[in-house]
Order: sequence, then C-alpha cells, then structure tokens
Amino acid sequence: MLKPKLTLRQIYGDNAVYTPRTPYSDNPWMMDDCHKLDALTSREVAIADIPVLVHRATQTAKAKKLHDLAGLAWIEQPYTYETQEEYLAQLDAWCAEGKTIVCQYLHDAEDMNRNCYWMDAAKFNELNTKAYIDHLIDSKYVPSRLNIELYKLSDAMKNWKPPVVLKPGDDSPTSGGYGVIICQNQDELTEGLRQFRMNGTESIIIEELLQAKDNYSCQFVYSEALGIQYLGASKQMTDDNGIYEGNVIVEKVPEKVIEVGRHIMERGVAEGFVGVAGFDLIVTEAGDVQAIDLNFRQNGSTSMLMFHEALGKPVNKFASYASKGVEENASFFQTIEQCIKQGVLLPLSFYDGDYFENKVASRFIGIWYADTLQEIEELEQQLL
Repeated sequence: MLKPKLTLRQIYGDNAVYTPRTPYSDNPWMMDDCHKLDALTSREVAIADIPVLVHRATQTAKAKKLHDLAGLAWIEQPYTYETQEEYLAQLDAWCAEGKTIVCQYLHDAEDMNRNCYWMDAAKFNELNTKAYIDHLIDSKYVPSRLNIELYKLSDAMKNWKPPVVLKPGDDSPTSGGYGVIICQNQDELTEGLRQFRMNGTESIIIEELLQAKDNYSCQFVYSEALGIQYLGASKQMTDDNGIYEGNVIVEKVPEKVIEVGRHIMERGVAEGFVGVAGFDLIVTEAGDVQAIDLNFRQNGSTSMLMFHEALGKPVNKFASYASKGVEENASFFQTIEQCIKQGVLLPLSFYDGDYFENKVASRFIGIWYADTLQEIEELEQQLL
C-alpha cells in the first residue's frame, strides 16, 4: 500500500478532526460552485489518518474501486454530509464532544465555536488575509503594493498605472485566485475597481504585476513534536486571470525559494501557527523571490508532495477534472479507471455525479506520475 510522507494525525494530533469545506457563508472572493467545493472535501483523505467531514457523493463504490485499483488504502469516512444543515450539525456535534477541529477557512462564529479550532481562530484568519503579508515578513520579499480604503482610491491611482493586480484589503479569505484581479490595461483596471465597489469592499490592495519566470507553491509543516519541516515545492499553473489550475513537480527547486519559504513559516509559527502552509513565491526575470500569497492551510498540491517519494517518479502533476455532462459520466469513470490501471494516475477524490437523484457531472481529483511532463500531458488529453 502507498503511504504518504506525513499524515494530518502526525501534524494535528490524535484528537483532531478535519473539515476541508469552504464555509457556506456568503463571500464574493470564494468559488461558489457547490459541486466543485463538495468534491474537494475528500482531497486530503489519503493523507489524513484522522476523520474528515466529506460529502457523501465521494464515498460511493466507484470511489472505492479506484482506490483499490491504485493500491491506496480505502478508509470509509464516518462523518458525511449532503446538506448545509447536516454539515453544520456535525460541526456542532464535534464541538460538543471536545474535538479539535482543523479547517481550511474561518467559519462564522454562529456556525463554529471559536474555542473548537486547533489554534487561535482569529490569528488563523489574520495570517490568511491578503493584507497581513506586509506585517508578517520582510518587505524585500513583497512586491510594491498599497493597501488603501476605497474612498481614497481616486487620489492613490494617480501614482499607479497598469499592469497591476487588485486584491481585497480586508479580512475576507480568498481561494484559488478568486478575488485577485489582474489588470493589464486601463479598461481592465476600471472594470476591476468596479467589481470591488459592487461587492462592498472597504479597502483594496494595489500591487505591482511581477514579470514572473517561475511561480512556486513552497510548503512547510509545523507542530511542536515535528518542528518546522520543509515538505516540498511545485510549480503552479494558473490561467490568464490568475485562477488556479494545478501544480507540477518537474525539477529541483531553487534554494532561494526554500529559504524565503522558511522565513515566512518561521514568522507564522512565531505568531502561533500550527499545521501545513504553502506560500506562492514568484521568481522574477531578475532572479528575485517575491511572495504574492500566503496560505496557512492545506494547499491543493499538499497530497502530491506527501506522496511524491512513494510514487517513485520524477514528475508529478496535481489536477482536477469534470466530465462534460451526465451523459459522459460512465466514459469519464472508465478513462480514469484505465489510467490508474496503467500505473500513471493516483486517485484522491472521485465525486460521483450519478449519486444524485438529478444526476450531475462527475468530478475527479488526482496525481499523475511519470518520467516526463510530456508523457503526463499526452495521457491527460484522455481526461480533457
């Protein structure tokens, strides 16, 4: 059986439970596709070794079959939900039982008691806000940026010209590139500012758009027992709008990237952080390393880094896919099944669209592993 480098139990403790689900509360800077969010709930099950609150559509016979084919232990989760009410009821039950709840995002206080988090809840949220990076790390590792209240923006913009990046400057969490608006020209800048005004954002970050040579997710873990440990790094893939599309391990990571990542992790731990963290670090054309986002939580590629050594191949790619529609669910599953049989694809989550009375598109999250990226991209075309 394949085993990860570390488990969430080793990091968070024996009494910990984990909810990866984005809160149901309204947030304009979070993805709002409920099926995609529910599919993500089982993304870390293979590295957990603690109970994970997952959607029931990830626990079907099809999902188990894929794990069995891959030689990956299938651990049926004792806590599942299908509705918002069931989800919140389980959080309440965990709190009542005195469980230590690990989560990806701060929940509204009425949905989850602040005393039930594995670390100080307010500090957890603060570390993950776009604005806090200026307070946490050395300025030499941060692009030129300005955090300003929206009503003062007109005067401030006289000193800024596109290309720039706009980000929310308040304490709203963001995910996957949502809430980050890349503005290449004046028209895009005007539209970006309009979107922030429409969403009632009180402050906004204007940031230099870096000329990036490489974009890394550099990850670390920390607990009192483990100390700070470097987990690994991968190159990030985003679309032209900065929306996250996956990660690839392809080559040796520059030592400077790891050094900057460790600096950030040390600062976070000094402020009370415990857990997995990943930092989006840009290597510029000039060779500088700049931090553009800090994610003090499990990252999309965390499982890939945990399994990298066990998979035994130099190149891994973490990605997610959806069938083209309910009529394609069967062939989508068969293609995944065939790739796993070939020994090139590790399943993390299969969200069975046929589980529902009104069927939806099935979704899959997994890790490719091969000798070259070209080989993976050729295989990937079967799922795309």
